[in-house]
Amino acid sequence: MLTEPGLDNALELLNARAQTLREWAETLRPETGERGRFRWARQSTRDANVAASGYMMLGLRNLGALDLLTAADRAEGTAWVEAMHLGQQQYRDPAILDRRPDNWPADRPFPDPALLQTINQYAQQTLRYLGSGQKLPLPDPPPGIPQRHESERALDYIRSLPWDTNPWGAGSHAMRMATCLLNWYLQGEAELRPLVEALRWLYAQQSAETGLWGAAETSLHLRINGTFKLFPLLCETLRLPLPHAERIIDTVLEEFARPDYEVGLGACSEWDNWYVLGIAGRYSQHRREDVRAMAIHRLQRLTIFETADGGYSYCPGACITAWCGVDMAPAMAQGDCMGLAILGHAIAVCVEVLELAEQTPWRPDYAIAFLDPVAPALTDQLRGKLGL
Repeated sequence: MLTEPGLDNALELLNARAQTLREWAETLRPETGERGRFRWARQSTRDANVAASGYMMLGLRNLGALDLLTAADRAEGTAWVEAMHLGQQQYRDPAILDRRPDNWPADRPFPDPALLQTINQYAQQTLRYLGSGQKLPLPDPPPGIPQRHESERALDYIRSLPWDTNPWGAGSHAMRMATCLLNWYLQGEAELRPLVEALRWLYAQQSAETGLWGAAETSLHLRINGTFKLFPLLCETLRLPLPHAERIIDTVLEEFARPDYEVGLGACSEWDNWYVLGIAGRYSQHRREDVRAMAIHRLQRLTIFETADGGYSYCPGACITAWCGVDMAPAMAQGDCMGLAILGHAIAVCVEVLELAEQTPWRPDYAIAFLDPVAPALTDQLRGKLGL
């Protein structure tokens, strides 16, 4: 028997749901029988696509259920995604791009560069899990975002992002841009200086009070979201120091403990909180017992995301209906592939924190960086240039 209060119950709930989710995942395959792809939910507004498939396969990885992908899945799915390839790691998914969403802003081009860049990411994610599981070459940004020959413009682009109103989106696109700068440097096609300038500016935006990124006027959960977006590059790939790690831990635990935390809660906020806690915990053991207690508590509360069809929904009681502004499913109570993938990441951190890997099929791997860790010599060089 486990000893910490609630831990036995948390593990029992986790393992019972794992089997149900395996069965549910099979129901999101296309009704027409194609293999190697998935729909957003049982009731969807679009055919199987790389966003839904990328999320589902990531969810299956987190669940320890990639064995559900058969040889036919791998062959047919790989051919399906490769047929979308336009060259230079740019992909066009007709299920997403052939129909403009009804509520897409009239003054915004469809598709815009941000949507195209995200489609590229999920196409590659789908290919990754249909294949060896290894990372694929990082695609360059689509037109409208600084290119290889424009690395000097990257810092202006990063500064122009909506840090004051949407640190989540700003952090996401800043991390992508800075990761491209690193990739171009590693390929010998850019100097190190643009990356150093971008990193120096990003570190200067961190709050000493909370340890987070984003304007103080924005909600705490959005600032945690923005911090989450930067950590894959700063902490996974570059393995740079993390100032104010203790304050980050305090701040995220404060967010979890908010009495109305679950009001309007979505899977991304749950996952972002856990990822930020998990990464900060690699830099500091501050309040480790409190983090363990919160992991037990939140694992037991994940039942609010369970749906009658056997899945997890992104929001308690309802699936998420859109992705990057593109409609995916009607508003109703049903499981969705994003719910499984994102909550699976949160579960992964809890499994690591509670050391449950030998007692559950859920995997404690929650790495999400686009690039593998760099050589220690480059980390040391960057630390010196940044004064860290």
